[in-house]
Amino acid sequence: METTVPDEDVALGPMIGLRSVMATLRHRRRVWLATGFVGLIVGASLPFVIPHKYSAVTDLYLSQPAGSDPTQAVADDVSLLKTQAVAEEAISAGHLHMTPNALLSHYSGLAVSGNLMSIKFGGTSQMDAVSGARAVAQAFLTVQARELALQTNVLVRDLQSQISDVNSAISNLNHSINDLSGAAANQQSTNQLADLVNQRSADESQVSQLQDQVQQAQLSEQTADHVSHVLDPAALVPVSTKKVLLVDALSGLIVGVALGLAGLIFSSLLSERPLDRSTVAATLGAPVELSVGRYRSPRLMRRRRLSRQLREPTPSLLMIERRLRGHLESAPGSALAVVTVGAAEPAALAVGALALALSAEGHRVVVVDAADDRLLASILGLTPVAQTMETFQIRAVGGPPVRVLVAPEDPAQMAEKPPPDDADALLVLATLDAAFGAEHLAPWVTDAVMILPARGVTLTRMGVSRQMLREAGISLRSVVLLGSDPQDETSGSLGTVDYRFTPLESAEASK
Repeated sequence: METTVPDEDVALGPMIGLRSVMATLRHRRRVWLATGFVGLIVGASLPFVIPHKYSAVTDLYLSQPAGSDPTQAVADDVSLLKTQAVAEEAISAGHLHMTPNALLSHYSGLAVSGNLMSIKFGGTSQMDAVSGARAVAQAFLTVQARELALQTNVLVRDLQSQISDVNSAISNLNHSINDLSGAAANQQSTNQLADLVNQRSADESQVSQLQDQVQQAQLSEQTADHVSHVLDPAALVPVSTKKVLLVDALSGLIVGVALGLAGLIFSSLLSERPLDRSTVAATLGAPVELSVGRYRSPRLMRRRRLSRQLREPTPSLLMIERRLRGHLESAPGSALAVVTVGAAEPAALAVGALALALSAEGHRVVVVDAADDRLLASILGLTPVAQTMETFQIRAVGGPPVRVLVAPEDPAQMAEKPPPDDADALLVLATLDAAFGAEHLAPWVTDAVMILPARGVTLTRMGVSRQMLREAGISLRSVVLLGSDPQDETSGSLGTVDYRFTPLESAEASK
């Protein structure tokens, strides 16, 4: 029986879910706790760095015109308060050193009731706040009185014009009445005279009504001008320094924590997530035997530093070397392939270090370098020139020299050459490439260990690598994962039953 990974999963790759995001937030809680602490400090220090804003409030009692809707009237007053005319009047009357647009951003109005309006002014000092609120209040009353007087004057002029027209009509009626009174009396003239007298009475009544309206308009203007006043003088809004400090500190804490969480969430969603051990094991059908940290290739004096690592392996390379030694000792004929998928350099170092260690113990070791760019040969300072497999000897301390066979560019030439029969250990370093397959490894080994990074390798590529080994009849013993997530809590094992069968073993089992 053989475990397989569905094609859909291979094509899609690892998905990032809510559980993964929550795990990232939990494991990296120091990040958002640190940003929250920084936000707390910054918020608490703002009152000492940025000048504190002071606010002053003044209340106005406004007399609304007779017959108007108080709610709509006070809403109109709030709109009038936020006009350029009021701002210019306040600057002129209060000798404020700012532009009208700047002044408008410093104050606001609030309709408290149908006759009450509150003005709030913000300034950089207590004196600026109080004087600004006082100037705006007086400017509003001045502009309101001016606008109300303008409306009243327009209304009065219209009424006076109507009165003048009616008085002219009354004068004409008086002349007509006088003419009829001096004429000979008859029934017709008597009726006409009565009609003219009645019409004059009606016009005189209209004049009286228009005069009453003029007086009412003037009285309403005077009432509004005298009744509208500052009810509560401008006074500072009491603010607790401790409360301001506490609010700013808590605001900074919340913003800092939010920024830290948002940064971690977006980095988790947008960055490439390393493959976990369980996904790698399920995709390759082989257990992840070892997970080590990310390998960092040297940049300066690269060849010299790689050669030093080869002879003085790091702790991570030593751990990889021990796993490879165990599989080499148990492999048929002590022949093992170390295949790489995107991690040629650490694999070459591990194979070279193991070969030198076995040679130092007195074993005859043969290493075949079939990796991309023949990296192991480059680290050892070898420069092959022929198009066929070349053999080099590398001296080892206290043992026979290590024979290094550099494979040609065409894998078919390697498949045609038989493996040596006088070696105690055979290590084949190869890079799996879908363009060449793995058939050229079949004459040399039957078992392999894969070394691959946790980032930069898709599940599709891993699935293809596994299929190439199966078709070549090579059993994948285990996997070494580089640069795995330190918070990976999954297991790289396949369970108690070994599901890894080569095609040959599967055919024999079916028989």
